[in-house]
Amino acid sequence: MIDKTCDFDCGMFNDDMIRASSRRAKPTFLRHDKKYRLYSPTALPNAYISVRNKEMSQRKAALQFNVPRQTQRNRINGKISPDCVTTGRAPVFSLEEEARIVEHVKSMASYGDGYTRQEVTDLATDFAHTINIKPKNEELTLRWFEGFIKRWPEFTVVKPRSLEIQRAKCGNVEKYFASLEQVVHKYNLQDEPHLIFNIDEKGITLNHKPPNAVSGIECNTSSVTSERSSTTTILGCGSASGFAVPPYFVFEGKRMMNELMNGATPGAVDTVSDSGWSNTNIFRQYLTDYFLKYVPGRNNDNILLLLDGHKSHVAVDIIEWAQQHHIIIHVLPAHTSHILQPLDVGCYGPLQRIYDNECHKTMRQNSSVITRYDICELACKAYQKALAPENLQSAFRKTGIYPLDKSVINKIN
Repeated sequence: MIDKTCDFDCGMFNDDMIRASSRRAKPTFLRHDKKYRLYSPTALPNAYISVRNKEMSQRKAALQFNVPRQTQRNRINGKISPDCVTTGRAPVFSLEEEARIVEHVKSMASYGDGYTRQEVTDLATDFAHTINIKPKNEELTLRWFEGFIKRWPEFTVVKPRSLEIQRAKCGNVEKYFASLEQVVHKYNLQDEPHLIFNIDEKGITLNHKPPNAVSGIECNTSSVTSERSSTTTILGCGSASGFAVPPYFVFEGKRMMNELMNGATPGAVDTVSDSGWSNTNIFRQYLTDYFLKYVPGRNNDNILLLLDGHKSHVAVDIIEWAQQHHIIIHVLPAHTSHILQPLDVGCYGPLQRIYDNECHKTMRQNSSVITRYDICELACKAYQKALAPENLQSAFRKTGIYPLDKSVINKIN
């Protein structure tokens, strides 16, 4: 037996659904993509020039050259560069600012310090923060890099050649000395050792290495050291004449503490960073607020400053600042600091040994462990002895910088 009521009710339910859906249904139309840039490539520049030269009004130029008025107005008002030929969001940097990044990256590649995609992006982020076109809490991404490399076809991302480190060093060192010789003669620095400087960082910790101990053949001696701790960085600087700039300490922390500088030598200062290591902002501050105070004879004399290629040393704005202050930054080739950097070659080895001995002596005399509040006093003693005039002069001589000596190349052959 068939239940007609059920069939009827179901039929009514289906008819109601059909009528309701028909009431909600709306006609759809095919959407055509909007076409952009229906004007010739030369129309917008010609309209821009005509308005700038006051040959016609903005409205007349837009009509005559058939360009959108807002597009033209953005270029005239300076919101968008007149050279911009792409649609969509405007680039972060102007054409001139990107050109400065391009020249910097190419220059570093010539020293053997080629940047990766992320390193170029980080470099651009720091530059954007410095010139105040990006807030400090915003960073560029690899998407920016993709647009950047399309705008500069002279760039390409390549896989580096596999080259034996010995061959790489030889080739780079030869280029380095050829360039150094040109700089020394161009700025007449052959007899000006007081105008040739080297800046480098040295990390120290509380966990020092104890000195060797005298004992019997059958005895096993031990020595107490402090526990592992964070790194404190010393920014050191010296000249070929033997002049040492007082040490600049970078402690780990969020805020400055006067107690950290107990026992500091005259002129020593400190700052803090999250890691205890130096960074671009700290190095920038060191150069502008500290280094310039100690450079002798600032009567428009040219200063030769030797640096390794660490990214914190060679930010775009730092290079440009140096040029404005007659400071010639000469970057050492990659992987050669142990051969060509004076402070590494002749000063920081003795500094570490003296610091370790001072820590050991203090623990023996006071029967107590070394704390972060003892670092400054102990490190200042080591710094004064290690960067003595005779050590600095010897370091610049060993690295072939002053007097200029290319025979250093033979050390790595």
